Amino acid sequence: MDVQKHILYLYAETPMHVGTGVGLGAVDMPIQREKHTGYPIIQASGIKGALRDTAQLKLGDSDVMKSIFGSDAENREITHASAMSPSDARILLFPVRALNGVFVWITSSTVLARFKQETELNNVPDVPEINQGDLAQVSSENLINAGQIMLEEYTYSSQVTNEATEWANYLATNAFPDADNYWHKRIKSHFAILPDNEFRDFVRYSTEIVTRIHIDDVKKTVKDGQLFTQELLPADSLLYSFIHVTDSRDEKIKAENIVGGLQDAMGNRLQIGGDETVGRGRVRLNWQEVK
Repeated sequence: MDVQKHILYLYAETPMHVGTGVGLGAVDMPIQREKHTGYPIIQASGIKGALRDTAQLKLGDSDVMKSIFGSDAENREITHASAMSPSDARILLFPVRALNGVFVWITSSTVLARFKQETELNNVPDVPEINQGDLAQVSSENLINAGQIMLEEYTYSSQVTNEATEWANYLATNAFPDADNYWHKRIKSHFAILPDNEFRDFVRYSTEIVTRIHIDDVKKTVKDGQLFTQELLPADSLLYSFIHVTDSRDEKIKAENIVGGLQDAMGNRLQIGGDETVGRGRVRLNWQEVK
């Protein structure tokens, strides 16, 4: 059975809320996070559901649709599993306000090591190496003042390194492959690898927290108990998910045709998470094929 593999890059064009349902802390509606790291994620079920909703607008109830996502649970006559298996979407780059350059995409050695580990499992070639250090590693001298980079209100000793430059170029090529695109060029000069603890603190405490209310239609005042806080993953965040596609379970459609049908149906945009009607969750997609 043929297996087609892709890395799906998800670039947030608007703030995104993929929530847990209930918050136990200060935020009423937090985003999904890994338990042991606190890093933002989108669970695989959410990725698959969003892909299915978007694909169904074009494919309807076609055989290709059923092959990609499996038969409808309500159809008891013919049941088979999906030919597509996504992984959880993990954070790869997180945007942070910077003194120079407006904002910088940050990552860490652990984040890159996990990405590289997954690429090795999937035989992805030419992924840069990782060398953990105590300094912030940046891709451009323009981000540094007197040997330091300033992010939010914090300063970090920093230096330009080959590692940061190689990773910035790799992600520009694969996550933003259009060489004429503004973001392809920008990431090469606005990229930083922070120590793990500093990266963890930014992704925990520098997300967007918004306060929302529900107005009574008649009284035009806030309804009782309808003041709540919501956490958003900021725009310009980059996540990734590994997508495996096999031949259809009934062996009528080959994996490469399923991938082609999925990409044609998806285009390069995806709506994911809650609050679509207030502009949340618009994501740009890029598929990196694994040869």
